[in-house]
Amino acid sequence: MIGHSVFARPRRSHGLFVALLLAATSVGCDGSTNSATNKTGASPAITKPTTVPTGFRGIVVRANEATAEAVNNWKNSNWNAIVLEINDESDAQTVEAAKQISAAGLAVEYFFEVGRAPQLADEHPEWMASLQGHDEWRRLHPDFPKLTKQQVAKTYPWVPVCYEESFAAQLERTKKLIGRLPAPQRVWLHDLQGAPSACGCGHPLCRWTGDYGSIHTAKPLGDSSAADFISALQEAFPSMEFVPIWATECEEADEHEACGGVGCFNGICWKAWTRQLVPISARCPTLGVSCFYKAHERDLSRYGETAAWIGFALDSFSSVPKKKGTEPVPSERLVAVIQGWGVSATEIAAQETVASKSAARGVLLVTTPVEQSWQPRVYDLDEKK
Repeated sequence: MIGHSVFARPRRSHGLFVALLLAATSVGCDGSTNSATNKTGASPAITKPTTVPTGFRGIVVRANEATAEAVNNWKNSNWNAIVLEINDESDAQTVEAAKQISAAGLAVEYFFEVGRAPQLADEHPEWMASLQGHDEWRRLHPDFPKLTKQQVAKTYPWVPVCYEESFAAQLERTKKLIGRLPAPQRVWLHDLQGAPSACGCGHPLCRWTGDYGSIHTAKPLGDSSAADFISALQEAFPSMEFVPIWATECEEADEHEACGGVGCFNGICWKAWTRQLVPISARCPTLGVSCFYKAHERDLSRYGETAAWIGFALDSFSSVPKKKGTEPVPSERLVAVIQGWGVSATEIAAQETVASKSAARGVLLVTTPVEQSWQPRVYDLDEKK
């Protein structure tokens, strides 16, 4: 039985929205770009990965939208990076789009969703994160059946890299996809953390774990799994830069709201988040911050101005590690990855303004909907292979 989707949002007419973006203007700085190559030698090589330039303004689009005219329009509107969304089905259309970006004098960059992987979840449900520890998630799925001792609830379709088996499969999936496309300078990797709500509280940003309980249907890895994933990709493609996009955690005010009464904020969540941030920060000079303020249900009046939560999200990379006794990640190393679907041009400008006030390294505007929903699914332990 499948429960209803908690965080799913209706998809909008994407072509119309991109057309509106082309008409919007905002001030930005040009960033230098370079070409890169993978082991196929398809493009001129650079000797080592670059870091994201200060004043970075990137826009994530679908391959079929990146026509020569559109790419030049984006470039003329002060977007200094056109980033292509890629997925398991990316094909010749992506190749053509990459050619148009290169022809405009820009480096090829990709945006890839890792953790939410429906095809992999269907093939290997045992590798999905689970819902254990707390039962507060059930308030969001009241019709979900009671489980037997031989069953566990899984967060479909989330297959995080925090298990030995899924790590290997996700790494092969990512390498295979990148290897068959034109070599990029940079790849943005979204959702390298655990699955949303896996501790059982129901919070969309609670992503510190894959299993908050004793039932394991895959072998858990340690806090460095995301950093190790980046390292493995860097070894396979030494001339490319891989930028992880990291989400924050809950807030104290969420206890009786998004956390359903669970005291997550003063519990393990931020402690585990910090432990996982340390190795990824040490490995990557630049981090993306998932600032989808509406998709993450942070469009709340308590923050005040439009998109003001983004300031909290960026600041948490510095303030929380300080409180936990570890090295902070300053805003100058962060790129605010902001929401460009389901929002107006005014709201996009507000997001950029907040990021600028926080002294972020730049912004990456994602115009293609990034699905963050999950559904509980029964998994029979007898099915484990």
